[in-house]
Amino acid sequence: MSNQERHRKKLLKTNNIKKTFKGNVALKDVSFSLFEGECIALVGENGAGKSTLMKILSGVYENQEGKIFIKEKLIDKLNPKKAQQLGISIIHQEFNLIPDLTVYENVFLGREKEKNGLIDKSFLRFETQKLIDYIGVNINPDETVNTLSVAEKQIVEIVKSLSTNAEVIIMDEPSAALNTREVEKLFEIIYQLKNEGKGIIYISHRLEELSNIVDRIYVLRDGALVKELGLDATISEIVKHMVGRDVENLYPKVNKKIGKVILEVNNLTDFGQLNNINFEVREGEIVGIAGLEGSGQLDLAKLLYGTSKMKRGYIKIKENKLIKTSPYKSIKNGIGMISEDRKDEGLFLQMSLAFNTTLSSMSKILNSFRLISNKKEKKESEEAVKSLKIKTDDINQSVLLLSGGNQQKVVLAKVLMSNPDVIIMCEPTRGVDINAKKEIYKLLSEFVQEGKAIILISSDLPEVIEMSNRVLVMSRGEISASFSHNQATQENIMYYATGGNLVKEGE
Repeated sequence: MSNQERHRKKLLKTNNIKKTFKGNVALKDVSFSLFEGECIALVGENGAGKSTLMKILSGVYENQEGKIFIKEKLIDKLNPKKAQQLGISIIHQEFNLIPDLTVYENVFLGREKEKNGLIDKSFLRFETQKLIDYIGVNINPDETVNTLSVAEKQIVEIVKSLSTNAEVIIMDEPSAALNTREVEKLFEIIYQLKNEGKGIIYISHRLEELSNIVDRIYVLRDGALVKELGLDATISEIVKHMVGRDVENLYPKVNKKIGKVILEVNNLTDFGQLNNINFEVREGEIVGIAGLEGSGQLDLAKLLYGTSKMKRGYIKIKENKLIKTSPYKSIKNGIGMISEDRKDEGLFLQMSLAFNTTLSSMSKILNSFRLISNKKEKKESEEAVKSLKIKTDDINQSVLLLSGGNQQKVVLAKVLMSNPDVIIMCEPTRGVDINAKKEIYKLLSEFVQEGKAIILISSDLPEVIEMSNRVLVMSRGEISASFSHNQATQENIMYYATGGNLVKEGE
């Protein structure tokens, strides 16, 4: 223990935590500590035990073996309410919000202040606004959560956590839905919290961001804490301990066999902020689209796929000109889409893997009586599982029980089964581990090598830069820049994403 640690208060300590599910070991002998004013990272592949450990600390799961100390005091039988009272708060990766309630109602849900026997809404609005101002974002406390973007919902989760005056804050993939500027703001919030003596457990698959905020790194593998690392640890070293071997060449080489134009977007304008969008996508090409949250990337994806309406312009896919679009027309004309929110928009979580993978290609599994053939459904879904290396016990297993990476592969399998020529991919690797990322990148590379094309929209700039042949930058609903693979840098992209003058590829 360093001299600095000796003079700091220990907020949390675990000794030999163990957890099993039906005889399967999820955690074994996990021991770690968290000091005041410290941010520690907890990293590991999906299934390594991170979520199980956090659920034990927040009282969702019962601690079977081992001990938990909060401020040096041994704690017995935690539950969510007791954990909150003891100063532990968790910001979930999967939002724990009620869509039809307002922001302030979600922030103080279950902790409402009353006045004269009624909920004091004015007070709750005021307190929520104070926290929003503290973070420095522009969200209306009276806005209903179902109208917010994914990034704004993440901010509401952070506000909700701060409202409990927690001393130990668990952040599970807090940056996954945020763009570069919003991540920087998140880091500022973490610095503020550390300066106030709070302790933060930060879980992330974005290993490149850890050195900006954390003090120590704990690595979990197969339920065991295998290594504690300092800030001098390289990404390669972290990954090696996560997977038990070296993982090289995360990003495959960009495909250079570019063919003829397969998709043309001409003067596309919606009834919102998109204005005169023009670009082309060629066979064998990945075109990345980057920009700040609210710049129009996701609006463009929805317009191209047909979940929102065109005001002006058209889309041309091969020789087919589309003035009015819909998901049905898009699929029929060879356009597929992976939405940014796989939980709410991409999957029926309670349904089976077989049901989800064949959902967009029902014609493939119907018999002569136009009824679903269980035999055909089984065949198609098993082929998808094998082709995409989806880890599952059974094709009839509920998708809810799969890891994040495997859920994302199911979404991809569903889209690929419709045999598209162009796939619009929004946040294709959000919340998935390093191995799943590598497998997904490989699948994307193989897809374009067949002469197909991808429009890649991601808040993960390294992903956009490394995977794309070209990068289009959006700002205020327009394309403000276009860069070749070699020109695309984070500095160039951020300059034009924040209002730099129009630049075209090659300038």
